Amino acid sequence: MKRLLIVGSLALLLLVLGVSGVWFYLQTRPLSHAFQPQLVRLRTPIDADALAQRLYERKLVRNPRLLSWWLRWRGKPQIAQGDYEFSPNQSLFEIADILIHERFTRNWVTIPEGWTIARIAERLHERGVADKEEFLALCRQPQRFHDIGMPLPANLPLEGYLFPSTYRLPPGTGAEQAIRIMLNTTRQQVYLRYKNAMQQRGLSLHELLTIASMIEKEVLHDDERPRVASVIYNRLKRNMPLQIDATVLYGMGYWKERVLYKDLKHPSPYNTYLNRGLPPGPIANPGLASVRAALQPESTEYLFYVAQADGYHRFSRTYEEHLQAIREIRAGRE
Repeated sequence: MKRLLIVGSLALLLLVLGVSGVWFYLQTRPLSHAFQPQLVRLRTPIDADALAQRLYERKLVRNPRLLSWWLRWRGKPQIAQGDYEFSPNQSLFEIADILIHERFTRNWVTIPEGWTIARIAERLHERGVADKEEFLALCRQPQRFHDIGMPLPANLPLEGYLFPSTYRLPPGTGAEQAIRIMLNTTRQQVYLRYKNAMQQRGLSLHELLTIASMIEKEVLHDDERPRVASVIYNRLKRNMPLQIDATVLYGMGYWKERVLYKDLKHPSPYNTYLNRGLPPGPIANPGLASVRAALQPESTEYLFYVAQADGYHRFSRTYEEHLQAIREIRAGRE
């Protein structure tokens, strides 16, 4: 009888261990077989519980409590800040291993709003994604990308057409592939999404991106973008020169904080002090906030604006009001 109790107890123990093992396996296995890399960017250190919950919400792990317990057991209660890459085809242990050994990714590159193709080329070159000169050379050959499925400029570079975002571009991706990825994103995020809105405003994609790029370079705060857009449209309607400093600097080929009076005379088709109407093309690669502002400007009578110290602008209807605003702002600075 005693032997039967021992055998029964062992059988029960094995059953419990077996069930626990199956449960443990099921909780740690990947959520998917598909390789779908995601960037998880930690701006500051974060505790294991919070990070595990974030990965659970991103559908990267099945059991956040188990991940948190495993990280703490491995001596990692605090996760270091940095850029990590995970995919749902990784097991809980594979994900934990990346965090434990702080294997930061170099596969993701952020292209901020308002960058020119020259600055993008430098960033990609620094990260080993693409050769800078090859990237710029290909940007000057838009006909090479005619199969993208949206209108591209005929005789201008792809300035304005490379969508600002965070991309998965591992080292060695190459210039052409990087350009295609960014062009396809513009097609999805701008051309297809706002095609009807462009038609309603009577704008081509090139005109939209040109206006949006000026807004992007002129405005710091998103809530002001539709108001600056209204100034651009109001001046175009009256055939007034746009007089946008950022276009002057683009024509000069370099950026600086302050535009001098002599700069306004710099001969360039992009100089909107010397030339009426829109410049030949975009002067930067605009983000969605500027694109939306170009499509939905505020209804105003403003024709002028001047920057304040806080990055916002003072808007005026007449030149006299504009001069007064300039005097008041300068007096405030002094």
